Amino acid sequence: MGTSRLGQDGGTGPRRIKIGEIVITPFVSSRFRLDGGSMFGVVPKAIWRKLAPPDALNRITLNCNSLLVEAGGTRVLIEPGMGSKYDRKLKEIYGLAGCDVLSGLAALGIEPGEIDTVVPTHLHLDHAGGCTAWADPGKAVPSFPNARVVVQRAEWEAATSPHPLSAASYQPGDFTPLLEGGALELVDGVVEVAEGLRVELTGGHTPGHQVVRIRSGGSEALFVGDIVPTTAHLKLNWLMAWDLEPLVVYEARATLLEDCARRGVMVFSAHDPEIAACRLREERPGSFAIEEGSVVEAVFHADPLETGVEDKRPGVV
Repeated sequence: MGTSRLGQDGGTGPRRIKIGEIVITPFVSSRFRLDGGSMFGVVPKAIWRKLAPPDALNRITLNCNSLLVEAGGTRVLIEPGMGSKYDRKLKEIYGLAGCDVLSGLAALGIEPGEIDTVVPTHLHLDHAGGCTAWADPGKAVPSFPNARVVVQRAEWEAATSPHPLSAASYQPGDFTPLLEGGALELVDGVVEVAEGLRVELTGGHTPGHQVVRIRSGGSEALFVGDIVPTTAHLKLNWLMAWDLEPLVVYEARATLLEDCARRGVMVFSAHDPEIAACRLREERPGSFAIEEGSVVEAVFHADPLETGVEDKRPGVV
């Protein structure tokens, strides 16, 4: 994309970003593949493939880019990713690589019991799977024994009584153990979840989709979830087939991106396979680009595709 990248400090450790007194450490909790057409909706493949080259099965490589946020003496995990509750067949279907949120946190020196709050943007399997883990075969329990998991009430209702169009995206084992284990905290709208952190209901992608805003010392960051899943989706009309209410997503995207570009807010991406965060500029009304020199790389540590599925990404042999 022609932008310089910030990557890791000295090339040896994770990049830690300070927003005032708040420290944010992005890490890759899942690397997987989904059908490229599903990620770009009505955009022709001849166009989207230039930014997201597909493999032989028409799948594109995606991350779940998670954040460890340390604020006011608490640790908040934003977006726990797909988790590890997958058999070999599903790993092959999703091209799921050998990492999960627990191994990602372990690489940062963090134990599950040290997380105070977990915030998935919504409860689709690629965002909430890491909320739970197997205790025994077939029995899932909360992954973070001391944490509350903050979910919009509208999302909980959508996940537990899903519409037929979205039912396959919700896996009850990812979230029903949270209620059973007393970890679930339902919220409505805009709610502060830690010092300097608040969730904001957007809807659109799902009925209860939320973004996470981080503010401290005059600086600001925004985790946009699936409102802007990758930097390719900076184009306002590049909407996903997964978006239940595309017009709502379009309007939310336009509003959030314009505001972030105007005020220099750091934007964190949920699914970009290369970029964890960047700042934006508005080149003309409704057209956004990455600010030169602002990119924080999405650093992936696991071996590619532990499942044995051949990696078809350009440059990978």
